[in-house]
Amino acid sequence: MKNYQLVFDLGSQYIAAGLKQDGFFDKIPTVVALGGADGKEIVAVGMDALRMYNTSSGTVKLARPILEGAVIDADGVKALIKKLLSHIVNTRVANLSKYSVLCAVPCGMISSDKKNIESLFLELGAKQVSFLETPLADSLQLFGEFRCRQGVIVDIGSDCVDIAVVVADSIVSGCTLYYGGKAITEEIAKRVRAKYMVQLSFDQAERLKLDCGSLFPNDTTVVSVVGQNVEQGMMETIAISSREIYDILCDFVKKYVQIIQSLVNGLKEDVRPLVKNSGVMLCGGCAKTHGIDVQMQTQLGMPVYVANQPENATINGLLQK
Repeated sequence: MKNYQLVFDLGSQYIAAGLKQDGFFDKIPTVVALGGADGKEIVAVGMDALRMYNTSSGTVKLARPILEGAVIDADGVKALIKKLLSHIVNTRVANLSKYSVLCAVPCGMISSDKKNIESLFLELGAKQVSFLETPLADSLQLFGEFRCRQGVIVDIGSDCVDIAVVVADSIVSGCTLYYGGKAITEEIAKRVRAKYMVQLSFDQAERLKLDCGSLFPNDTTVVSVVGQNVEQGMMETIAISSREIYDILCDFVKKYVQIIQSLVNGLKEDVRPLVKNSGVMLCGGCAKTHGIDVQMQTQLGMPVYVANQPENATINGLLQK
């Protein structure tokens, strides 16, 4: 009987899973739709949940069952995992008992949160569950991409930011910040409300971050978004320029730079020059922010690179483990 290994990246925005034997992965939004008689029944997951919500006229609510890398709704996560399994396993294996699971977790995750994830997979029938810290998973992809064996890995996700010095296959030092892309979006919404008295939805503020956010000070991009005027109660369209949210992005980058500098300065003298020469490798969804590599390189005085597919670095690394 052939054994298979599944790899998982349980993100708060997307869950990705792959079958190592194939080198193939799929990902779906980490969201479930709740409805039914009591409003608590899981009626759809992933993209189906988003579509149902958009056409439900308020009869369906959305929930995210993962927060800061930890499972907060086991039933929701199980439903998402089952959906992914139907995509990547097909009919080759009758049930999950023929699988072992390797799951990426933030390097600062406590043991009880790991235990919850392990229990979840075991309840689904997995025979074995193991974990790999996200920076190590990232390094398996990024070290090959940038042809090095050491460096600083910075994974800027929605809830979590993992920053770690990785040498060969070990984390020398690192930490997890719960100050990522979601926090940036929330700060942008606060800025717009304070300046224009317009309350943006999270989705509109997120769109502003993705389409307008830039760390080039002379960027002149302008994006129109729609929100509710808090004084008049009416919906209003406003145009926001990159310059208006530039300092918000700078503040976040400054925090990441300070952590990187602290970790690098604390290295042993024989390791520090090797790491500084290899530089910083950025991944995670927010690594796609325009100019983030140039901004960080200027402040750090070290090379800074962005992964070719920053949002998929973790799952691609897991597939190589």
